[in-house]
Order: sequence, then structure tokens, then C-alpha cells
Amino acid sequence: MNRKLKAFGSVSFAFLVLSQSAATVSATENTVSAAPIGKWMSGEYHVHTVQSADASEPYMKLENVLNAAFRENIGQMPAETVTSLSFGAPFDYIVLSDHLRDSPRSPDGADNLTARWQAIKDQQTKLAALQADRKYQGKIVYSGFEWDMMGLDHGSVGIIDSNSNEVPVEAIHQFEWLYSYDTTPGMFHSDEATLWGARPQKADLKPDKNKTLEAIGWLKTNYPESYVLLNHPSRHNGDSSGVVTIEDIRKMNDKAPEIVFGMEGLPGNQMAAGKNRGELADIYGGADVMVAKVGGIWDSLLGEGRRFWNFTNSDFHFKVSSNRSYSSGYWPSEYSRNYTWVEGNTFKDVVEGMRSGKSYSVFGDLINALDFKAGGGGKQAEMGGNLQVTEGDLTTITIRFKSPEQNNYAPISAHPSSVTNAVKVDHVDLISGEVTGKLDASQYASNTTNATTKVIKRFTKEDWGQPDAEGYYTISYKVPADKNRYYRLRGTNLGTDVEGFTANGEPLQDKSYDYNGTPTPTENETRFNNINDRNYTSLWFYSNPIFVDVEALSDEQAVNDTIASVTTTLGDTSAVSSNVALPVEGLHGTKIEWKSSNTNYIRIDNNNAIVTRPSSGYSDANVTLTATVSRGEQSKDKNYTFIVKAYPYTGTPGNGIGKPNTSVSGSGGTIAADANGTVTITPDKGYRVKEVTVNGVSKGALTQLTGLKASDQVVVTFEKLPEEPEKPTNPTEPTKPEVTFNDISNHWAASSIRYVVEHELFTGTAANTFSPDRTMTRGMLVTVMHRLAGKPEAGTNHFQDVSENSYYRDAAAWASQNNIVNGMDSTRFAPEQSVTREQLALILFNYAKANKWNVNGSQSLGGFSDANSLSKWATDAMKWAVSNQILSGKGNGILDPKGAASRAEVAAIMNRFMAAFNL
Repeated sequence: MNRKLKAFGSVSFAFLVLSQSAATVSATENTVSAAPIGKWMSGEYHVHTVQSADASEPYMKLENVLNAAFRENIGQMPAETVTSLSFGAPFDYIVLSDHLRDSPRSPDGADNLTARWQAIKDQQTKLAALQADRKYQGKIVYSGFEWDMMGLDHGSVGIIDSNSNEVPVEAIHQFEWLYSYDTTPGMFHSDEATLWGARPQKADLKPDKNKTLEAIGWLKTNYPESYVLLNHPSRHNGDSSGVVTIEDIRKMNDKAPEIVFGMEGLPGNQMAAGKNRGELADIYGGADVMVAKVGGIWDSLLGEGRRFWNFTNSDFHFKVSSNRSYSSGYWPSEYSRNYTWVEGNTFKDVVEGMRSGKSYSVFGDLINALDFKAGGGGKQAEMGGNLQVTEGDLTTITIRFKSPEQNNYAPISAHPSSVTNAVKVDHVDLISGEVTGKLDASQYASNTTNATTKVIKRFTKEDWGQPDAEGYYTISYKVPADKNRYYRLRGTNLGTDVEGFTANGEPLQDKSYDYNGTPTPTENETRFNNINDRNYTSLWFYSNPIFVDVEALSDEQAVNDTIASVTTTLGDTSAVSSNVALPVEGLHGTKIEWKSSNTNYIRIDNNNAIVTRPSSGYSDANVTLTATVSRGEQSKDKNYTFIVKAYPYTGTPGNGIGKPNTSVSGSGGTIAADANGTVTITPDKGYRVKEVTVNGVSKGALTQLTGLKASDQVVVTFEKLPEEPEKPTNPTEPTKPEVTFNDISNHWAASSIRYVVEHELFTGTAANTFSPDRTMTRGMLVTVMHRLAGKPEAGTNHFQDVSENSYYRDAAAWASQNNIVNGMDSTRFAPEQSVTREQLALILFNYAKANKWNVNGSQSLGGFSDANSLSKWATDAMKWAVSNQILSGKGNGILDPKGAASRAEVAAIMNRFMAAFNL
């Protein structure tokens, strides 16, 4: 990367490629002695030292750069380094990537003009001395370089000798001779032309893209484990030279896909002022436009099935210049980092991990662990991997991540700021696009997008809830396998519509703090702080993709496979004595519907075969269950014979009194029978008896029967009570619920609470706490209604008392725009205000109207002694709610329209509302 402080010049000669020389220096990676095992390692491959001409600050000596990366002796760093390295983990690996040009200084910063290969040799010697002093133990350090690619921008290069773990300095020497147009001739010995051929003139070499391809081919032939990764690829967009196009990327990847396998899509130099973040104009949320734009260049490459990955780096030259006139980037391990899965302990293993694609990139420690997988058909794939599934099968996407509490934000200098170092993920996007195969070369330049790529699901804290015992937040999402495609993740701390930063969840072009002229010292400090605050306001992470290959399957075959599977699933049905779970979703996206030939013995209810056994003394019952299996236009019926076993005889001979046979249809209570023919029925708390049948004949809602025979069959059905709750107290913002709550086990509304929680309308107020008797706020209620509607997209929020990061932001905007819940006025929503019973009735009434449901209801409210206290605007809504048995009185003829509704009360009313409209 060129800095505003850079200075360089060079002359080149013509050349002819001859042969390779393999001289090396000592290994510098400090190879770990433990047996190779897989592990996540963090680090980067593009950082400069004082040996780059444009990294001229004295504090940029090698030792300080490594101290920052590995968090050693941080307290000894000079004050002008402006380090902020209190949080986050030390790096595990780093690649030193000074420019492949003349090196003006030694690793310690002394004047020492050499070629890059000689500077790397000196760098290795210095590193060995530092390691001899027991520094950087267990860390991996490698020397690569940043290459001025011919006709293009820069690339990070690591030349790797397949036969050694050492840095092949003589190979770098040869590469620099052949393919560096900015190393001056005087930096070489007198025998390079004899060994490797003459160098071309700089004027011929510099603009020639074909020479870049030739150089990549040279690496492929001589050092095939090496890498060339594009740095800041869109930096020169709009310039007259150095522009990197998608055609260039495709050609380089074609030349050596195992060498050119990625790009720096989250570029470094994030403190730079020139153009914008990373010195790019086309940068969005700190990400290169190639990566940031959904359906853009990266997605176009992935849509071909190219294994081409995204990475990040610091591209560090200095943070703030000692004269306080310039800013560049963050120290290694301060702001940007890659997490890479590495199986082994050498630098080759690190590169192999990078090449595999099992890696992700993060700004500002937004997350510090990610487990991203796709599974289906009994198989699983991770980032960079490939999953083979059959069309119609469900692909399960599993996302587990950790997020730290704090990052390294600190002001450059004292100034008023709302930015803090607190870290919180706002949402995670699951992005998917179709893979249609590699393009013909004639389309390399014109095909720059992938129109099939979309954000298919946006996850929030409502989806990932509370962390597990290991500290991971977990998301699971199922999608049917339809076409060959890939899945990738993007996450941020920002809401979906934050002015100046995001719109509809997409990152906006970053605000530039570039300048003209000579700013004053005060203006410089303001600029440094503005850039730093902007960067820590806008944090993102990007995963690499998982590819899913889908094998086509006909509807007929899918149906046949399911029928065979159902037969196995049901097992032996020749002696059925209890309810049987029935599958309703088959293989490959098929659906299953069930019918019974005799509902007296087996009826279908909520995906279960509800069994009523014949009474003792009767024969077993033969029942045919018909499964209709369908997908697309194909449908087939399959009959399954169930033999329902009769109860064994338990009474005395004849038809005298004895202990009858009893059963409960569903749940909600218990039955006790004795030998005297007496049956006692006990509902659970919150339930009542709905119906009792004896030998199929209804006896009404009884709780006791007498004089029954041993041959009698008694079936009891219970139902939930419709009671109302007490007046509540103040609420708190809900969080993701647990499956069970400690405070509802004996509550009158326990069953309704479980119902609305299971339907993901409500969450708890804390782990294992529902707070049923607290009041329901307007913010809570619109959130419930928004979830009931399926969380549709929300537009602009115009309420001043609804913050962009509030949990009810989207819900309030949606409810207002659809006339379901109005604000108190045009700018005030009052989200923390309690909801009254008449307000609740009106909100449900408005929701029904918005969905064009039946809103007729003329139930007289005269039976309520306080009906006159009902507001006129709520009269029609309350009549409708009472008519449809959604709301009822609170006893003693009291309607209490002005009373505040509790969370339990709203849960019960929502339960009835959903039942009334079959939701």
C-alpha cells in the first residue's frame, strides 16, 4: 500500500526466465513441538515494518510490530505508537509483508538500502535473535512481501518451499529479479542475468498484465504451495491505472487456483484519510465493494463455484504519525483479524487452512468464535466445504458464535464521543446464491453480478437467545434443497437502518474524511478521532461460504422414498394400545396427510393417531390409516393397517359392576377407577372437564360416575379454563425465553403462557422467569403482534422516543405504518407505557381489519356494570372482542376497560385470538 509519506524510484532491465535456485535461510516460524491437531488460530498476512519505505516511523521496527501482534512488552511501547491493545487475544501467526521494492532500513530502523530479498534475510536474522531471547514462543512468523502486480494493484505473496519449512530467500531473490519493476538494478549482484535472464525495462514490465499471469505460473511450477492474495482490490476503481477487474481475478484464479485463492475483502489501513477507509472510495462498512455488495463481484465468483475466499488484514504502516499529521491503520491484533482452522503447527499448515476456506474475518472483535455448518442427508460441511444433498431434503444451517463484552476502542485524543468499547451483535445475515457453473472466458469481463444472491434470513437476539454453557449463541435454520448454491454469513453491531451507516440492513458507503490543503493541528486531531469513532461504530464480520450441491430427484421418486421410509418409521402396528406419532413431513420435501377409516378407535389429531381401545370383552379393532404423500404434481396413497388391542377383561363373570376401562383424550387431567364401578375425574390446574363418554355415548362434563361395569369404556376430554388475570405491575424488556419458567407452574394462565411461548410470540423477562403478573407495555405488545405477523420488513421509524437499537423498533414502525397501533402523537410512541384492556381490544381489532378478517360483533356490553367507562373509540372493538370470546369480564360484572393488562392476561387473550381465527 502506498502511503502519503512514501518515496521510491527504480530502473529495470529485460529478462529471460531460466531456472530456479533453492538457497534458504533458517526457519523463522518457531515450529510448535506438539502433535498436529486441528485448532482455530488468529492472525494476518499483510503487515509492514520499518523496512518498507512508507513505514518510516522509528517505532515501526520489527520488534515493536511483533510485540503488538503477540501482546508482549506492550507497556514498553513509545507513547507516539498510540496503541490500544487491552482486549482481544494475541495473534497466533503473522506474515511480514513489506513492499517488493528497495528496502531503505534494517529491521531496527537503521539506514540500510538493500533489495527486498536481502532485507528479508536480515529480517530473518533479527527474528532468530529475538526468538533466542525466548520471545514469541509458540507463535508462527513468516516473511512474505507485498508485490506490485504488473498492470494491477498489489498482492500479498508468500513463497513456500515444498521441501522445507524455511523461508526460501533465494527464491524471493529470483522472483524479485524477474517480476519486481521497482527494485533498482544496483540492489542486485552481477550474476542474476546469467542465472535467470535479463530484466525487462520498467516501462515494458509495469503495465503488462500478462507478466502477472506469467509470474503466477512461475510460482505454480516452482513453488506450488505458495500463495498470491489480492490486496485492497478496488482501491484504484476510477483511476487510470492499477484497476483490478473481475476478469483479472478470474484469469489469475484460472492460472493457479491453489495459489490465487482469495482477496483482502476487508482491507487494512482503516485509519487512512486518502479517499476513505483503507484508501478506497468504494468501501461499505469497511469492506471492499467486491465483498460488501450482496450479489456483487465476490458472489459472481462464488456463483461459478470458484473456491475464492475473503480475508482481512491490518496493512499496518503506522497508526498516527509522530508529527500528528497523518493516520494510516491499526496495529496488528488491534482491530482486524482472521480466524483460520489449522491442522498442524507450521506456516504451511496455516496456509493450507487459509486455502481450505475454513476461516472468517472480523473487525473490532465483534465476534471471537464462529461455528458455521450446513447439514443434510446424514452429512455435514463447514466453511469452505461442500455438502452433497438430494433435491427437496432439508438443509439445516447451524450458526454458533461468541461475542466478547469489550474491544480495543479508545479515543485518539480526548474529545466528546458516544462511542464506547462495548460489543454487541445486532443481527446476522444468512446470504445465499445459486451456483450455475464456470463461465466461458468470453463472459469473464461482462458477468459481474449474481442476481440470485439474497439475504434469505436475518437473525437477531430473538433467534439466538441466551448463551449456552460454553458461551455460544446458537441459531438453527432449515431450508429445502432446491438448486446448487452456497451460504455465507455477515454480521454487524449496527441496526438495519442507522443513518449514515446502514439502509435496509445493507452497509452504506463509508463517510470520507479526506481533505485538501494543509489542515491545522486541531483539524488533524478532529479528523483522527472522527475516523476512529466511525470505524468502531461500524463493526462487521464475514464468513467464507459453504457450498451445497443438490442432486436432482423426481417428484415420483421422492414420494416413493417417503412411502418406504414411513413404513419403517411406523414399525409394528399389529398390536396398538396407545397413541402413535405420525410423520407429516417426508423425505425430499414431501408432505404427508393422514385419514382414519374408523374414528371411533383412531382419530387423527395434531400429527398423532389418538387411540381409543375397545372395551374388555370386545374384539380387537382393525383400522386403516391412509397416508397421502405428495410433492409437486405427484401424489400417492398408502394404506397401513393398525390393530387396536381391546382392554383385557378385569371384572367378575357376567355383566356385573366392576372396574371400568378409562382413558384421557389428549391431556389436562387424570381419571381414577375402582372395582365398585366408580370413576373420579380430576382436571389439572387451569383445566376443566369438557366431555365424558361411556361406550361412545356423551354424558356431559361430569367429574364422577358410579355403577359402571368392567366392560364399560370411559373416555374423558379436558379443556383449558378461560379465566382472566389480576392487575399487574411494571414490566422489563423481554429476553429470549427458556423452555421452562419458575414462576408459572401454579399460575392460572400457565397453559396459555406455554402456548404463546411455543409459538414464539413471547419470551421471558429473564432466564427461567416469565413475570406473568407484570404489566404489558406498548413496546412489548407491538413486538408480539409483529412476531404474529411473521416479522415483516419495517420502514422508517419516525418516533423520537423509539431508538434505532431498541428491541421494539421494527415492530413499532410496522404497527404504525399498518394502522394497527398508533403513536400518542406524530413523534411519540410511548413504548414503556402500560397497555389497557380497551387498547388491547382495539389493537387486535385493527390487526383483524388489516388482514381483512371478520370484524362483525354486536354483543351487548350492558351486562357489565362499568361499560359506561369504556372509551367511545374502543366500543366497536370491545363488542367484537367479547362477541368472539377473545376478552371477557373479570368477574362480578366488571369489564375493567381502563385497567392495565398483565403479561399473563395478554398471553391468554392472544391464545384465544389465535384459536378464534385458526392462526
